[in-house]
Amino acid sequence: MEYLAYDIEIFKEDALVVFKDLDKNTVGIFHNDFNGVGELIRGKTLISYNGYYYDDFILTAMINGHSVFQIKELNDRIISGQRCYKIHKDINSLDCFQQIDVSMPGLKKIEGNFGKSIVESSIDFNIDRKLTPEELEETIAYCSYDVDSTIDIFKIREKSYFTPKRSIVDLLGDDQKDKAQRWNTTTISANVLTRKPMPKWADVRLGELDNDGNFEILKKAPPEAVELWLNKDKGKYTHKEFGCDIEFAFGGLHGVPSNGQKRFENVKLLDVASLYPNIIMKLNGLGQATETYRGIVEKRLSVKHSDKTLSDALKLVINSCYGLLNNQYSVLFNPKAAKSVCIYGQIILYDLCKRLAPTCKLININTDGVAFTTNSDEYINVWHEWESDYGFVLEEDRFDLFIQKDVNNYVATVGDQIKCKGGDVGRYGGDTWFRNNSMRIVDIAVVNKLIYDKDVLETIQENLDNPRLFQIILQAGSTYQGTFDEHDVKYNKINRVFPVKKNGVKLYKKRADGGMVNFPDSPAQMLVWNDDCEELKDFRKTVDINFYYELINKVLQRWE
Repeated sequence: MEYLAYDIEIFKEDALVVFKDLDKNTVGIFHNDFNGVGELIRGKTLISYNGYYYDDFILTAMINGHSVFQIKELNDRIISGQRCYKIHKDINSLDCFQQIDVSMPGLKKIEGNFGKSIVESSIDFNIDRKLTPEELEETIAYCSYDVDSTIDIFKIREKSYFTPKRSIVDLLGDDQKDKAQRWNTTTISANVLTRKPMPKWADVRLGELDNDGNFEILKKAPPEAVELWLNKDKGKYTHKEFGCDIEFAFGGLHGVPSNGQKRFENVKLLDVASLYPNIIMKLNGLGQATETYRGIVEKRLSVKHSDKTLSDALKLVINSCYGLLNNQYSVLFNPKAAKSVCIYGQIILYDLCKRLAPTCKLININTDGVAFTTNSDEYINVWHEWESDYGFVLEEDRFDLFIQKDVNNYVATVGDQIKCKGGDVGRYGGDTWFRNNSMRIVDIAVVNKLIYDKDVLETIQENLDNPRLFQIILQAGSTYQGTFDEHDVKYNKINRVFPVKKNGVKLYKKRADGGMVNFPDSPAQMLVWNDDCEELKDFRKTVDINFYYELINKVLQRWE
């Protein structure tokens, strides 16, 4: 398969497109004359960022011989929110923006996360004349830079997203495969199971009934939780038992010790393998498609260790289903079935807690797993009895040290390995290219302090040769006018800043009414550095490390 990455820039009297191969060699630049574009792309797979919503439609106009005026008109319609649907038959494309993250980051945000230059073009896209030769040269360079970034993103996502997606498409009927290339994986997964909308349940279904017509399994849950589930669709009930505050709601069971203890040693964790998929099958949550779903689950188990690509593809189908039950746009939409799965899961996990509690100290209860400490082997008998009663499988993890802030934030060690979960520590093990990659130094310092009792200042100082760990990426949302400093000077949409002691600026988000709003956890004085982080000289002398020191200690206080 031959790939071409591309990006487009459009002005009133200038339109251009740049194509590169995956080695970042330029293979085509077209400016206002698009003869040859169709021939260049024919038989190739195109790669873009946001191409399914913009670039592919503009490229279609270019191939079809539209004038620059017509292309600019189409550009303006798309930007104003108008959807387009016609794609040239020779355009076979992949969009690196598709399902990249729930935050839907723009290309500049990701370039910022990479630590790369995020300097925006100095040329106004609303310029009311033809570009000068110098302006055209700058625009081509700007466009080429974005193509390079798109290639970087594709290479990161190829094995984790695009290869499994191709395998899911192969599970569809031949009449669907061509159009399914542009679908997201959840839509493809739903169509693998069924093409017609599922009949919706009128109420929850939880398995066997007693002589009075009530669900047997509800007898295992606190009456207050049952009252909540059967009469409402939101809210929560906090139950005190086993020395824990246990929250029953509509998103899984959650619980932590009532005494606020944070630190534990020799912790065991029993996780229910594929909890929601197994409940879906047990409750026949997909109706006639349940057996198809069961076949996919069994197929995945059979190829798990022999065909990783197919296994990953089938796993995407399997894990998509619960979310699709709550997706009103999916053929699987069945909210009462989704509610039933969640209720059933909470009850059986609560029952596991109840069985463990007499000989174990429960420390973390979270949707599909229970962490605990114990001096007894009795939990093994509980483990196997529970599996026998419900037909599900429990998997055990062990941790030498387990420290938690709350049910969703913890750090744990197994030998030399560290497992981190949650917003305070989740980036300890690596960059988050497509989410928030600001101030990763905070996560690193917090974990080092919690696990090794390492001085915060020591962690800061030993990492000062890597400014990217300290960068703060600021972005004003679409509801704001943009980013401005205290003198009302407008800046980029995306900015990289570092705290400084003096001679800095202060950036704000400007509301529609002109009011200025602080960026959360941002310094009082900022060095705005939108060039590549590697070009930042004398960082040690420039940066105000006290800003990070105070912020890290503020985070650590939440773990006390």
